[in-house]
Amino acid sequence: MTDELLEHIAHLFYAIAKADKKLSFEEYVTLTEVLERNWQHIDDTNILLIRNTFNALQKQNALSELCFNKFIAYLQHNPKYFTEELKSLILKTANKIAYAFAGINKSELTYMAKLSLEFK
Repeated sequence: MTDELLEHIAHLFYAIAKADKKLSFEEYVTLTEVLERNWQHIDDTNILLIRNTFNALQKQNALSELCFNKFIAYLQHNPKYFTEELKSLILKTANKIAYAFAGINKSELTYMAKLSLEFK
């Protein structure tokens, strides 16, 4: 996986976590745990890249909609990078982030639905 792909994946995860205009501690902990548990096929440096990009977006207080749209644009221009296995892993991770704090809300559900459609 390229650094650019991983950075865009971080944009998506941030967009899901920040969909309700708040980023909870639980969402960040869930992201960290899921990366360490389910993304073992990429090395620690790449996991750190995802986390650092996510953290940079948080420091900038980036808008979730812009981050989500940036990921979708990248996906549409680079479909060859998104294997069925990677799409499944991204959906599972995003879903866990969405449910991390008080269950999924309408904004997160909307992003998840859009993401699922884009992956089809």
